[in-house]
Parts: sequence; structure tokens; C-alpha cells
Amino acid sequence: MKKFEEPKTTKSEDGVDFISNMPDSILLLILSFLFFTEEVIQTSILSRRWRYLWTSIPSLDLFSRFHREDKLKTDEFKDFVFWVLANRSVDLYRFSLDCYDYYSMSTVRRWIHMAVTRNVKQLQLTFYPEEENEDVELPHCLVTCCSLEALLLDLNYRGLKLPNIMVFPGLKDLYLAYVDLGDGSVVKGFLESCPSHEYLGLLDCMLCKLDLLCISSPKLKKLSILNVALMDDGQSGGVKISCPKLVDLELRGLIANNFFFECLDSLNKAGIEPKLTGNIKSVLFPGISHVEHLWIDLYFFSQCINVARNPALPNLKTLALITAIDAFTMDELIRILKYYPKQESLKLIVKEEFDGPEERELHEGDARKMMTPDVKKLEFFEFKGEKPNLVLEWHEVTIMEIVFSWGTKADYFSYNRL
Repeated sequence: MKKFEEPKTTKSEDGVDFISNMPDSILLLILSFLFFTEEVIQTSILSRRWRYLWTSIPSLDLFSRFHREDKLKTDEFKDFVFWVLANRSVDLYRFSLDCYDYYSMSTVRRWIHMAVTRNVKQLQLTFYPEEENEDVELPHCLVTCCSLEALLLDLNYRGLKLPNIMVFPGLKDLYLAYVDLGDGSVVKGFLESCPSHEYLGLLDCMLCKLDLLCISSPKLKKLSILNVALMDDGQSGGVKISCPKLVDLELRGLIANNFFFECLDSLNKAGIEPKLTGNIKSVLFPGISHVEHLWIDLYFFSQCINVARNPALPNLKTLALITAIDAFTMDELIRILKYYPKQESLKLIVKEEFDGPEERELHEGDARKMMTPDVKKLEFFEFKGEKPNLVLEWHEVTIMEIVFSWGTKADYFSYNRL
């Protein structure tokens, strides 16, 4: 019997060599799926073909994954960042640096300068001074960088100081996370100094020092203000928005009790769910009169309608109302739907169980009639995975009768945005 022999592996069939024979563009695409830059650089030991390939990757993601008290690793990471930035062979598309308060501001500014000299397009920085009361000052090279299109700053509730001369000629997207906005001059400075600015995002920024946060921009297309982690420090006296090119608006959390909307002529989609703590003095109309898809807290919406001369939304197609199931809010829902009979989709988002007087609670089997001749779609979202039973009856095509029947009550359930 002839002895079986395993086939010999040729060099071209070897896994590493097979991959190494691929074009640079394919290899760089493979490397782009590695999350950490350190992992990308480690591929340089595979063969000569891979030795310098990492210098051509378009993005660098550097994270200090160690304790600041580890002096050896702290120094090693510092040298590593300098070495990686110095050995680039192509321009940078994205540079992401997460170093907390491990390094001096002079060191961080040098890293920023090196990224700017590589014509970085997207810059994501998580850093802050060791002293809690020390503000972060952006270097001149950054605010005048012609290649920069997107900037994300996470400053751990430190203040931000802008230089006297600021241009940001190509900046389109600005995202500020955990920043003390002080008197609001930071937001105003960015909006006035960025001729190409299209997106502004504020995440859990301190607004408590602001009597009124004014956001006015002729070119801003998308605005997102989310304050879901902060309590009192997250709330300003009021928010005023005047952006004629704004298409997408999202306001959620403890931001303010008073909102003023003006000149939102291009608004297509809006999500408004403020956490209210006092009296509401908000002017929603006619500022959002052009909106087509509206996702809004029912109580806030009702209060704004009450003070509006004309709460018309002639372009409204989708209305998503965040509410609790009880007689009061159902009555409000019926009243609101009479204002907007032409919407095509109605979404009810129940976020909490009713905790008011029993006589005002909507009990199982209770029915409410709604004059909604043009509603094409009605969605009821589930309670912790369990969808409530819904009975629909149509009478002469103009009256929708809705009967609620639920199996379990819940404090909150997830939902999808528009």
C-alpha cells in the first residue's frame, strides 16, 4: 500500500505570503478593521512586505490603556505617540487620541501640531488638565487648520478657551462632550468663526452658567443637544435656536425649561424631549411650522400649543408622542390630533406607568375616540418586549376607536427614533 504523503506547501500557498501578494489598497483595507493602532503596527513583523505598510494607514487611534500612576507605561505611551506621528508617510484622515489628564497641555499641543502638519481631516481628542479649574486652550495651529473638517472634544467638564483669532476655514462638524460652556461665548465663537459649519453636537455639557444659550447660524444643518447624565449643572435658563438651513434637530434631557425657535425654514425632522423642572415658557410656533417628522414629549407639546396663536404644522407627516397611558394624556392626545388630522403616521411612546389619582387612570378596556380621517399608520410600542393588545374599530372611516389592553406595566421601554 502506497504511503500517503501530505502535499508540500509552496511559498505562494502560505497564508501570510498569499495575503502579502495582495495590492497595497487591499492590505490597507484589512488593517483598517483593526481597532487599535498598536495592533496595526504589530503586523510589521509578519514580513518585509508589511514592515512599513502601517505608515500608510489613513487613521490613527491611540488610547492610553493603563493607570496614570504607572510611570513606565506613561512614558512609553508618550514616546510611542511621538514616534507614530513622526513616521507617517501619508496625510492623516482621522486622528483619535484618548489620554485623559496623564500628560501636560504642552505635550498634547505638540501632538495636535504634528497631526495638523499631516493635514488631518477628523480630530477626536479626549484630554483635560490635571487641575479641575484649569481651562483648555486650543492651539493656534488647530483653529487655523485648513484641512480639518470634523472636531470632537471631550474635556471632562473643563472649560474651553478660544484664541482671539479663530478661523476654522474648513470645519463642518463640531462635537463637544462634557465641556463647561461657561457664559456661552464658546458656542458663539465657533458658530461665528466657521464659515462651513453644518453640524453641532453638545453632549452632557454644563449649561448652568447660561441665562440663555443662543444658537444662531446661517449654514447649520444639524443640531443635537443631549443632557442625559447631568442634573442641575446641565440646565440653562433657556435655549434660543435660529438656523434657517437646519434640517435635523434633537433636544433631549435636562437642557432648559424655556425654548424659543425661530427661522427654522428648512426643518424636516425634530426630536424634542426636554426634562422639565419648572414653569414652561416656550415658543415652538411658528418656528417649527415646516417640520415633516416630529418626535416630542406630549406634555411639552401641549403646553406650547396652549400659548400659540397658530399651532399649524401643514407639512407634518409623522408624529411621535412620548407620554404615559392615563386619562389626562389620552384627552390631550385627542385634542392634539384634532389640530393635525393630516399626518400619515402616529407613534405613541409610553415611557412610564401612571402614578396619579386612580379616577384619572385609563383602565384596561376603556376606549377613546379620535377624529383622525387621514391617519394611515398607527404604532403602539411594547412594554419590555410585550406588545399591548390593540383593538381598532372604524366607524364611517372618520372615527378611530382605540382600546388598550396590556399585560404588564413597566417603568420604561426602548423605542426607535423616526
